[in-house]
Amino acid sequence: MKFKKAIYILALIFVALPILGMPAQKQGEKKGGGIVIEPGKEPPKKPPPRPRPPKPVKPLPPPLPPLAAYEFNLVTLDASGRVTNRGKGEASYFIEDLGDGVLMEMVQIPGGSFFMGSPETEEDRFLDEGSRREVTVQTFYMSKYEVTQAQWRAIAALSKKMNGDPSKFKGYDLPVEQVSWEDAKEFCKQLSKKTRRDYRLPTEAEWEYACRAGASVPFHLGEAIRPEFVNYNAKSPMEEESDGLYRGRTTPVGDMGVANRFGLYDMHGNVSEWCLDLWHNDYEGAPTDGDAWDKGGDKRYRVMRGGSWNLNAARCRSATRFKSPPGDRLPDAGFRVVLALPQPER
Repeated sequence: MKFKKAIYILALIFVALPILGMPAQKQGEKKGGGIVIEPGKEPPKKPPPRPRPPKPVKPLPPPLPPLAAYEFNLVTLDASGRVTNRGKGEASYFIEDLGDGVLMEMVQIPGGSFFMGSPETEEDRFLDEGSRREVTVQTFYMSKYEVTQAQWRAIAALSKKMNGDPSKFKGYDLPVEQVSWEDAKEFCKQLSKKTRRDYRLPTEAEWEYACRAGASVPFHLGEAIRPEFVNYNAKSPMEEESDGLYRGRTTPVGDMGVANRFGLYDMHGNVSEWCLDLWHNDYEGAPTDGDAWDKGGDKRYRVMRGGSWNLNAARCRSATRFKSPPGDRLPDAGFRVVLALPQPER
């Protein structure tokens, strides 16, 4: 009997040992790895997130080269193309060195307001030139001439995407042509990298403001143009013009010898000039601050301005607009560049 009791006790001890030997459950721990939050106690706080590294600060562009003044010739024409006034103007500019003796002259265009588009009474007006509205433009710099073939080659050497000799009419001081809107954008990109300044195409508003130079008549020269002062197709002139000269090609930049009152050359004729903006059929809802209109519109086309050597006078007016696919390369299509001053954040 005593022996049986001893065996029974030993068996109980054997069964109890694993239970007694289990480690005590830690306070706040739950089987399965969860956390038990005791009443009245806050949950453990998460460590604060690691601070993000600061965004790299864009380096400031180098200061502009010193400004200098230059003088230029002005003429005013009446509706028959007769010269009614001759004079001189003066503007400020700086020189951008593109290397190998190639320079680009950038003219200061003072900010101001103007009425963009044409009045309904203007002869040979097109519907896409309305509705006329007041636009305010900030001070910026624009190339004195259309980009030349020499300037194009100097920058094309920096990019594998650019054809160094795209033009139909060859000449160091002729405007580059047969360049698309996309090609012109690549030129601005490479020029910006080289100079560490933000060069770009002009907005449509900047272009017309710079072309008019304060004039509200069809041309910055007055009521008419004539081949002595503008390279265009004068075989199809506006009414009252009589000279039928048609050169049939581009001419060296500035070769006509007269500028507008801002000191810019060849704003009428020679080559049509690409602008940043998407094409819109009119100005309904267009920006009034001079910015590019890159919302809405027809994404198949970009804006061109200024007319060209193969277009008549009506198509060379300050308000005349054109549309062209951004990939087109035409023998009468070129461009000029602008440099906008940094504006305070709004």
